[in-house]
Amino acid sequence: MLIKINIENNKKFKLQGCDIITDIYVSPWEAALGKSINIDSMEENFTLDIPAGIQSGEQIVIPDKGYKDGQGGRGNLIAEIKTVVPKQLTDEEKNLFKKLQEVSNFNPRNE
Repeated sequence: MLIKINIENNKKFKLQGCDIITDIYVSPWEAALGKSINIDSMEENFTLDIPAGIQSGEQIVIPDKGYKDGQGGRGNLIAEIKTVVPKQLTDEEKNLFKKLQEVSNFNPRNE
């Protein structure tokens, strides 16, 4: 008897082979400065260190936290970083961003 199981992706996890891909949303300051955050895998919650200077779209691979391959191994959990900017800012936040704009020489179009 042959049984075929289709696994459907959901909002939080996408299956690619035996690897599980999940989006991790970070603020601009978390991406710039780095941060340890709690994330979920399929079976547990653990701490993931976001390195300083990570770019939106970069991936962090967490070995052996993916889907079981049926032969005693596991795929990886792949955390894809998504930098999210607040839609609404307080006056203080606006002022801090304006100050950063004034003092920073960074131009992403020149990188």
